[in-house]
Amino acid sequence: TTTTTTTTTITTTTKASFDKENEVKSILQRMENDALSFRDEIERVYASRCNVETLEECANANFYDCASTFSKEAECMTKEELVISACGDGVSCNALWDKKLSTISLPASLARGSRNNPNDEEVIESACYSRLAEPYMIRKYRNDEEYWSEYNVQPSWTYFG
Repeated sequence: TTTTTTTTTITTTTKASFDKENEVKSILQRMENDALSFRDEIERVYASRCNVETLEECANANFYDCASTFSKEAECMTKEELVISACGDGVSCNALWDKKLSTISLPASLARGSRNNPNDEEVIESACYSRLAEPYMIRKYRNDEEYWSEYNVQPSWTYFG
């Protein structure tokens, strides 16, 4: 009887371990597929980078997280999500985040223009054409919210911008 109980316990433990390993493989495969899908979307929008409409639509855009004009649905990031020291003290509003509007985050070395915007033409072009991927990023974020909620996490906010 002890041998049967031990064998059953080992079999159950092995099956549980096998199931968890398969779940991890499934998550990693999903993440890889997501990365490849995002790559394809960026390649698609890159083809429209010189489109006049693309450049006109974002010509006056502001790329500064602390003072950008967002929709009324913008939320302040909490210290658990993100703290940008130039925007907040880790207690109050630390940066703005709108799940329906894409934003571009630039390092200070590239944001040397008026209102901390970029002045390098290549950076501006990249920011402008990457905004064409916004509908994809919003759709992907919404789809991922349900999937990742099963693991008690939120999808990455890096889909935006």
